Order: sequence, then structure tokens, then C-alpha cells
Amino acid sequence: MKCDSNLLEDYVEGFLDEIEQKKIEAHLQFCENCQREYEQLVNEQKTLFAQLNKPMMTHSQSDAIMQRIQTNTKRKKSWYSLKITVISAAIIMLSFALYYWNRPSIEVAQPIDEPTKLVETNSNEQKEHLDGEQVLNYNEPFLDVSIDKVVENGENIDIQYRVKFKEQYQRDQDNIYKHHLNKYQYNMPKLDDTQDDFFGRVRSEVRFAIRDKAGQLIVSTKREGRDAEQQMMSDFSSSGRGTDVLGEMVNRVSVPKYTNPTTFEVLQMEADVFDLFETEVNTAQLQPFQFNNVTYTIDSLEIKQGTLHLQISTEGDPEVRAAGWEMVINDRLISSDQARVHFDDRINNRTFYELQFKNFEQIPANLKLVPSTVWIKKQIDPIVLDLH
Repeated sequence: MKCDSNLLEDYVEGFLDEIEQKKIEAHLQFCENCQREYEQLVNEQKTLFAQLNKPMMTHSQSDAIMQRIQTNTKRKKSWYSLKITVISAAIIMLSFALYYWNRPSIEVAQPIDEPTKLVETNSNEQKEHLDGEQVLNYNEPFLDVSIDKVVENGENIDIQYRVKFKEQYQRDQDNIYKHHLNKYQYNMPKLDDTQDDFFGRVRSEVRFAIRDKAGQLIVSTKREGRDAEQQMMSDFSSSGRGTDVLGEMVNRVSVPKYTNPTTFEVLQMEADVFDLFETEVNTAQLQPFQFNNVTYTIDSLEIKQGTLHLQISTEGDPEVRAAGWEMVINDRLISSDQARVHFDDRINNRTFYELQFKNFEQIPANLKLVPSTVWIKKQIDPIVLDLH
């Protein structure tokens, strides 16, 4: 979109619909001129409201504010005159407030400041009250696995299997998905793109073994140790695709026809899921934080050549862990431009997150950390599916 000062001012004052807001926010990511104008408009608005909120406003201050309003209206469309009416009404109300402020104290009861109750935005509190349903834990099998079809394909046999969340877990993810889309601002040009991006993050898969009639192992996707059962094949072909159901995947695996596959055993369930966890970070005093009963530490936070470098780590390789981390600054979700996650068991037995966020000139004083998704691995007793 082109630069538009009038549209930018409407955005600052909250007069745009959701689609126009998304367009402006996407434009602001790349246009330095509009970023400067946006900052100027925000500062002007803060100054204006600071003046309006002063209890003892003088006539000269009122005149100055009204003059400012009239000047701004010259470059606004006529149907936006409602804004002027609202601000003018505020000034009139302040005039009455000024009158009552100077009356004897016996005539007007003094207001009592009610203490504000702050609610921490942590995952446990939010989960229990999301749409009236408690978000489920994943300490039990949470996926349904079914065989769609088994067909001969030349010298091979193709096995197509489907993986999806069980009904209650599917409902859980749908709710969190909607909550995420409404909670933060996203750096995406279109809402549809945001939805597609989120939809693609939630994935499910299984580790499995395929056996013949005699029970001999043909192939397995589950990594075992040195003493693992010997399988017939080391190489095999596989593919997968998502469906129009959040987290549902349709996969295909091919094995030679001569192996005579008979059973499909589900050994481990894995999924990327959404989570509502967020933690406040004071960058001047970095503190460890707890996620899913595991302690994470912020090892380093620094600026290098306009890029913010962030390293987070945790002990071991948790079965339920953040797949990655994103930042929230002023309710704007910022995804990392580069991310590396690795588990090092040779030296210190830790999982490391090395993240980079571009276009940062200085470290923000405060931010929130939220998991991009949460990676879950669940070992289960084998579920045996018949291939005939």
C-alpha cells in the first residue's frame, strides 16, 4: 500500500476496521517514513491526553488544545468530524469538573481510588478458564491413528495412515488457536496469511513399526539404542500432507511387496501444539522462569549489528518443551528471523535455543517470552493396527 498520512492518523486514533489495521501494520514494518510519522502521532496523542487529564486546566490551555484540534481537522475527511465532537465534549466535561473542583469540600464527596487488582498472565490461570474448559495435559495418548488404505504399487505396497487429535484435544487446540489470533498483533499483510501460518504450525505424527506375519520387524521410525531389534530394511520411502482439520496429517509409507507387511504398531506420539504460556522479562535483570515444571534460563541477550541475539537453555531434553520462542512487545508478536534448537548431551546435557530478531537498535526494557509452539513426545504401549 502507499503512504497515507490520513489513514495512519485514523489507525493511531482507532478508527480503522480490522482489515485496514492489518494493512497499516504490515506497511509500518518496511516504511521508515511512516514509522517516524507514527511515532510523532503517538507522542502528540499522549501529550493531548495528558493536557486533557490535568485537573486544573487554564483557559489558555483549553484554547491551545481546541486550536490544535481545529488545525488537525483541516486534513481530515468530513465524516470523521465525530472525533472532534468527542474531544470537544471531553473539554466541556472538564470545564464542569473545574467548577466542581473549586467548590467547598462539603458540597462534593471526594472520590476514593479503588486499588487495581492485577492478574498474572501465566499459562495455568489462562488455561483453566479458556472458554470454560480446562486445557488438557498430554500425559496420555492424545492422537487417533487409523489405516486409510493398503494398496499394491508395482513392486511396493503403499500404506496410507491418518493421524489426528482425539476429539477433546482437537477442541482444546481449536480454542487456543482462536485465542492466539485475537490476542496479539501480527506482522502479516493479510489475516488469511496469518491464519494459514498458524494452521501450519500445529502438526501431529507418530513413530511406528511395521511387521510381517511372523512378527519380524520390517521397518521402524522410532530411534533405538545399539541393542535395538534388527529390521529388514534401512531405507524406505514416506511422505505426508496436512488436511483442512487443525493438526490432522495423512501419511504414506512404502515397503517392498516381498516383505509381506501385516501389522502397523504405533510406538510414540508426537505433536506441535499451541500453548497460552507467557512470561514477563525485565531485560535489566534476567531471571530463570518455569515452563511445564521445567526451569529455563536466559543465558544471553545482546545487540549485534542491528540484530537482537537471544539464547535460552534448559537442562536435558524434556518430553514437553517449547519448539521455539517468540517475543511480545506492546502486544505485538515478533517471530525470530533465525532460530536454532539443539540438544547437547556431550558436555552439559542441555537443550539450547539460539534466536535472532532483526531491526533492533537497542534492547527493550521489558518483553514477554511465549513459545512458538510446544513439542510433545509421548511414549505409549504399542497400538497394533491390522494391515489386511
